[in-house]
Amino acid sequence: MKEMGARLRNLPRDTKDCLAFFSRLPVGAGATLSDFRTSAAAWPLAGGVIMLVPAALLWLSLSINLPGVIAATIAIGSAAIITGALHEDGLADMADGFGGGATADEKLDIMRDSRLGSYGALALIFSILLRVTSLALIAVNANGVIALFAIALLSRSLALWHWNFLEPARKDGLAVSAGQPDWRALSIGTGLGAVGLIVLLLGFGGSSIYAVLAAALIIIAFTKLAEHQINGHTGDTIGAAQQIAETVLLAGLAAGWETFPAG
Repeated sequence: MKEMGARLRNLPRDTKDCLAFFSRLPVGAGATLSDFRTSAAAWPLAGGVIMLVPAALLWLSLSINLPGVIAATIAIGSAAIITGALHEDGLADMADGFGGGATADEKLDIMRDSRLGSYGALALIFSILLRVTSLALIAVNANGVIALFAIALLSRSLALWHWNFLEPARKDGLAVSAGQPDWRALSIGTGLGAVGLIVLLLGFGGSSIYAVLAAALIIIAFTKLAEHQINGHTGDTIGAAQQIAETVLLAGLAAGWETFPAG
């Protein structure tokens, strides 16, 4: 309990460290990779901070009567700018590797190649289209703002489970240096994801359950796929897990919007 209390008190520092690593926000130097076993607990909270600007831009765009698709595009685009498209890059690299390699080693080699291939390009196109159109459908009143903030927490919480469940697929690289979140980090990250779920429940009612269950199942399936394809996780698969979870959560909310209306 003492250790958990200390971890909770360190959340502001850990959030800063995660912002330094996972975004381009000017917050100063972050933790070394060896610290991420513990500071990864704050990744969902850092995601919430990152999403403050996109959420504000979404609200502003809608308040001046911009069409929902344009407002959603501005929000999703600004989020990618703030993160340096780090997670989108992981999604693209993962898709290229899983789609283009015949063996685990070939897949890992392709994932290290900075060039964008057909599988990666298609993954980005599908992900961005789904996120923009889904957000445009639910961006009514404050609902879009609520969704962006809550999904920032939830998607990273689900990605932490992917990160924790698998061993690193390589013997070198960022994933090995960073290690895996320990159980306290995973517990705190899961708790932050639960906060996101509560926020979604308040804004979207039953459709949020539909969306979260769908995202959890897809992340489980993706984690099993990564284990089958490359025998573990990499930094790319962690980023891809976040992007997949975010996409499914937004699409699930949009799909359940009429079926399970709030209230």
